[in-house]
Amino acid sequence: MARYLDEAQAAAAGFTIAHEPEAHRFTVTHATAAGPELVGEAHYSLLGETVIDFDHTLVTPTLRGTGLSGLLAQHALSSELAQSRRIAASCWFIEGYLKKHPELRSASTPTDQG
Repeated sequence: MARYLDEAQAAAAGFTIAHEPEAHRFTVTHATAAGPELVGEAHYSLLGETVIDFDHTLVTPTLRGTGLSGLLAQHALSSELAQSRRIAASCWFIEGYLKKHPELRSASTPTDQG
């Protein structure tokens, strides 16, 4: 099974990470002959003007262990949308990712941890 260490490697294999603001999610799609196939998402809710809560993250089970979940989390948490708000993570995967990468918590707002 392939392991993707960055978005460029994933893109070379046909994976794209994008933001779908109308659906409140970041997605991973895979290019197939039938068109793009959704293979992962990090869903969020905006809580007022200052907080973003990542509440659900999922990657297709057959792609777990490839690094796509981490790339999705990195993309979502480093987005302008997330960095301009205080990050709440009710999703266990995003909370764990933030513990490994505390620099992704917005520097301009306090964390939820006390």
